[in-house]
Amino acid sequence: MAAPNRRTFSLQTPADLYRKLNFEALELHNNPPDDLEQRAYAVMNAITTAWQMKDWVYEALREAGALNRLNEFAGRIILGKKDFGTFLCENSPWMNVCFQLATAAKHFDVGQDTGLEVLTTIEFQVAPETTVHELRGQDEIMVRTPRNSISGPDLVLLLDYIWSRALPQLGLLDPQVAE
Repeated sequence: MAAPNRRTFSLQTPADLYRKLNFEALELHNNPPDDLEQRAYAVMNAITTAWQMKDWVYEALREAGALNRLNEFAGRIILGKKDFGTFLCENSPWMNVCFQLATAAKHFDVGQDTGLEVLTTIEFQVAPETTVHELRGQDEIMVRTPRNSISGPDLVLLLDYIWSRALPQLGLLDPQVAE
């Protein structure tokens, strides 16, 4: 077994990183910061965690000599970490959005064509329990693509769900933890 990574506190395995993502998703869902800037920070942190999971998964399986699990999961040969990311993006529009948002800061270039258009906005959202006579709501951070729209906190919940299903299939998380 590899020596513990002393740069990641108690986070040592994909299961540990998943628990962090799950914590962030539930906090955003149940207790989102009122301040939209703080909410955006929390969403971006969770999205980055969700995207980095692919590297943790790949490395954990490589160290265990179990990369064949990725091939079985993908239904094709995975040729490395980058290819695993490509597979995730090709098979889930939400992982593609995750990739684009998580890597936006490090690849920022004015006018750069990044492929799928992903925009983040702040928009007024009507609360679902309101009636026509009493419209209430709040501003929310939103992620938009040409075909979809989702709130930032809901995107994080969706990414948490994706990993909660993938990690047990890959043998990296006890199925009871994912429930």
